[in-house]
Amino acid sequence: MTRDDQKRYLILKDSNIYKGLIILAIPLMLNNFLKTFHDIIDMFFVGRIEGAGVDAVAAIQLTFPVVFTFLSLGMGLSVAGTALISQFVGSQQLEDAKRYATQLIVLSLILGVLLMVLSYLASPMIIQAMGVDPSLSIEDRFVFENSVQYLRIRAFELPLLFVFFAFMAIRQASGDTVTPVIISGSAIILNIILSPILISVFNLGVPGAAYATLIANAIVMPMAFYYLFFSVDGITINLKYGMLESYVVKDILKTAIPASLGQAITAVGFGVMNGIIYGFGRNTVAAFGVGNRILSIILHPVMAVGAVMSAYIGQNIGALNPARAKLAFKKAMILSVGVMSVGSLLIMFVRRPLAGLFIVDNLEALNLASEYMFYILLGLPLMAMFQAFVGTYNGTGKTQYTFWLSVTRLWCLRIPLVIYMRDYTNLGNSGIWYSMLISNFIIVIVGYILYLRLDFKPKIRLEEPLKTVELKTT
Repeated sequence: MTRDDQKRYLILKDSNIYKGLIILAIPLMLNNFLKTFHDIIDMFFVGRIEGAGVDAVAAIQLTFPVVFTFLSLGMGLSVAGTALISQFVGSQQLEDAKRYATQLIVLSLILGVLLMVLSYLASPMIIQAMGVDPSLSIEDRFVFENSVQYLRIRAFELPLLFVFFAFMAIRQASGDTVTPVIISGSAIILNIILSPILISVFNLGVPGAAYATLIANAIVMPMAFYYLFFSVDGITINLKYGMLESYVVKDILKTAIPASLGQAITAVGFGVMNGIIYGFGRNTVAAFGVGNRILSIILHPVMAVGAVMSAYIGQNIGALNPARAKLAFKKAMILSVGVMSVGSLLIMFVRRPLAGLFIVDNLEALNLASEYMFYILLGLPLMAMFQAFVGTYNGTGKTQYTFWLSVTRLWCLRIPLVIYMRDYTNLGNSGIWYSMLISNFIIVIVGYILYLRLDFKPKIRLEEPLKTVELKTT
């Protein structure tokens, strides 16, 4: 049995779906843990910039939704690639899979270059639009200048990251979650090494964190290109398909646009949230940022399961096995909620000491971080359900459901609730945490209603009806 046959058997035939989900998700979990560790390292050293620790943390926290807004467009293409290519793999239409993979790379590169230019030019206006006025105080000027520098440096990453997102989608669609993690993990390890050197040793401060990320990603990209062209397993790309074809582009964009818009509008919403939170003071922003970094330790594994579900469900839909696709959703939901519940319980008892690693000599910010984490930890099992729904919608190609779920959670629930709590109650900072918990609860109900509308039918053109999926087992 070849490596490709082994992967397809695991996804399409193996009776133990839990085993398949875990085997495919473990590499992504490890990669996400590395990402979290990198974010923590960045926050640790940035938080110790002499005389500006809280302001430096706030500067990076403000840039997160902006960076994510741009990255979300590339992620949308990645979601489309995984959904469509996995269905081609499941239906054994491998040449079509190569065609779509190649044009996915071309589209990603073009979009990455365009957004690089936009991000670089618009950074000052974006930060000011988030409510940071450099004329108000020395602290506000520090936050503004460092946020703009950080965004402009990271703008040069966008073409690289967009191509890498497409590469991950292509590999994951065929069941390979290991190769992308090796490459991404190498970049993260380089980043972890470079961050303290550039931030503290060379005294570059906040921009040093951005330079470290840019340099690390640039170094590992040749590895991704090697696998795209020369890998002996999985789906590779071929330059003969490099000229964009209207029907391929239409199929990709039809699936990508709802996912991209959903993530982009969500990221803009987080920018609005950050602007509202900034109005509560820099201590609240720092507490919010530190709390999110720590909580991502247990959120990333669930996100890995969600990412695996896209390929798992996509291949089974392509193989005309909707019953197994539905069963995979149920198993993934149970697995995700279990992991999140255990993780939340463990972090709950050590949340204050963990926050104290990044917030030094600021008791108010530390108390806020501890309080924020308490309420969010209570609702993290709900986030596990949310991720399971998103992974299922993406795998079926119903990315418009992902769009509505994401937009509803933030724009229809969370932001209005935060504004209401701020303007019509005396809850102060606690109103933010309550709003997040309530929005997570309501959105799970919405997610289930949308799930009931899924048809689990292929979104690709099948060359011929499939009766069964024949795999070599010897």
